[in-house]
Amino acid sequence: MANITAVINTYNEEKNIEQCLESLKWCHEIIVVDMNSDDETRTIARRYTEKIFLFQSVGYVEPARKFAVEKATGDWVLIVDADELIPASLKEQILFKIEKNDVDVVYLPRKNYIMGELIKYSGWWPDYQLRLFKKDTVNFTDQIHAGIRIEKNARECFLSDEEKNGIEHFSYFDAEHFIKKLNAYTSVEAKHLYDDRVQFSFKSLFESSLREFYNRYIKSKGYKDGYRGFFLCLMMLFYRALISIKLWEKYENKDSSVSSKYNEQKKRILKEYAN
Repeated sequence: MANITAVINTYNEEKNIEQCLESLKWCHEIIVVDMNSDDETRTIARRYTEKIFLFQSVGYVEPARKFAVEKATGDWVLIVDADELIPASLKEQILFKIEKNDVDVVYLPRKNYIMGELIKYSGWWPDYQLRLFKKDTVNFTDQIHAGIRIEKNARECFLSDEEKNGIEHFSYFDAEHFIKKLNAYTSVEAKHLYDDRVQFSFKSLFESSLREFYNRYIKSKGYKDGYRGFFLCLMMLFYRALISIKLWEKYENKDSSVSSKYNEQKKRILKEYAN
C-alpha cells in the first residue's frame, strides 16, 4: 500500500485542529505547517504529529501550502484545511482509489456548512477541490486561489458527487466571519492584478459582480438555499466588486498615499492659524 501524507496549514485554529487531526489518524504521515499561531494550535497538533513547521504568514495560504507539500514524504498527498474533516466513508474511497492505482490526481467534492447549515446550491456543491494526488504530479505556486499546476500526462478523475464522498467543511460562522475573510482575500487578489498590470474598468467591475450573482443565485439555484443562499450570493457579488474597488485604489494612490494626501490637507487647515 502506498504511503499517504496528510498536509494541514494552520493559523489560530485551536477550535478546529483536534477534530481535523482525529479524522486523519489513518494517514501514514501528518504534516502541520503553522503560520505563527498565538493560541494553542501547535500544542494540540503535537498530540498527533511531531512534524510541525513554522511559516511566515502572508495573509493567504498558498505559499505555506507549497512549503507543506514539499515537506511531505509519502507517495500520495492529501490536503486538508483545519476546519475540514475526512469522514470514514471518504477515507474508504481514497484508499480504494490509491490501491487501484489508475489515477494520479483526484478531485474531491466538498460539503460546505455556512452560517450554521449545509449549503447545497449557490455554487457551493459539489465544490470540487484538488486535494489528493501523487506527489510528483502536482506543482504549487504562490498565486491565491490558483496555485496548482498539474503535470501534462497526469491521469485525473473526479470522485462521484455523492454526499458520502464529500469533505466536511465547517466554514464561515456568520456574516462577520465571511466579511473578515473576504476583506483579506480581496486585498491579495487586487494586489496580484495590480502586479500583473491589469487595468481597472467600470465595465469589469459591473460585469464580474453581476455575473457572480447570476451564476450563483440563478444558474446554480442559490434561491433553493433560502435566505442563506441569497445572502451568500449577495456577499459574493460584493467580493467581486471589492476586488475591482481595491484595484482602482492602487492605481489612484500609486504616486501618493492617502496618509500623505490627508497630511497635506491637515497642514493647509492648520496653516490658517498661523495667519
